[in-house]
Amino acid sequence: MGHPDFRVNNRIFATLHDGDRFGMVKLTPEEQAMFIRSHASMFEPESGAWGLQGCTRVHIEKAVEEFVGEAMTLAWRAAVAEGPTKSRSKPAIAKTARPAEAKTTKPAKAKTTTPAAPTRTFKELVAPYPPDVQALAKATRTFMQELLPQVKETIDPTGPYIQYSYGPGYKGVVSYITVNQKGVKLGVARGTSLPDPKGLLRGTGKGNRHVVIDTPSDLHTPGLRQLVRAAVAAWKKERA
Repeated sequence: MGHPDFRVNNRIFATLHDGDRFGMVKLTPEEQAMFIRSHASMFEPESGAWGLQGCTRVHIEKAVEEFVGEAMTLAWRAAVAEGPTKSRSKPAIAKTARPAEAKTTKPAKAKTTTPAAPTRTFKELVAPYPPDVQALAKATRTFMQELLPQVKETIDPTGPYIQYSYGPGYKGVVSYITVNQKGVKLGVARGTSLPDPKGLLRGTGKGNRHVVIDTPSDLHTPGLRQLVRAAVAAWKKERA
């Protein structure tokens, strides 16, 4: 369409409009209402039916990275949960039967294979960010690998996300890392339902919350490890 977009599973979850004055992030109607209520100067519904479905306009000049990043994360996670788009099959065309003597043998068509999903390394993910943010992301990743040694780590092929899961799909995710130009956020799945006696969790999403990691010392904050372990326990309880 002539403007940049952001995709996962070949699903668009955000775009930049022409001139980079506005952006769009694909939220649920409930999430859209929440962001507009909290940050009316930054977010508004897109025009027409798209806006009613949750497509939300972002005013770039008034945007605050923390809140736009949170909206982008919600949209990205929803696109991940939906899974890859399915290719549309062409409608069958009725064929007229030919006399037996007119039949000819056609060469077999080569089978097409589905291309593998793109992959990238942690180094590639953090490369666009300042050196101090790269170091912070590396420290946060090490923290997660040590805290959850058996967890599956998935580095998103397009977005600034690393997710940690014990099962397939969105429902298997227990935690995630989001990298931005200012630092790192350590996401806690199902954070809205978890005890947070130290008051570490931030965010306004329907289910998930995050802890802001500004320096490596924040990884030693009392209560942080317990939050991540509680997310794992909540996932196990759902499966029981």
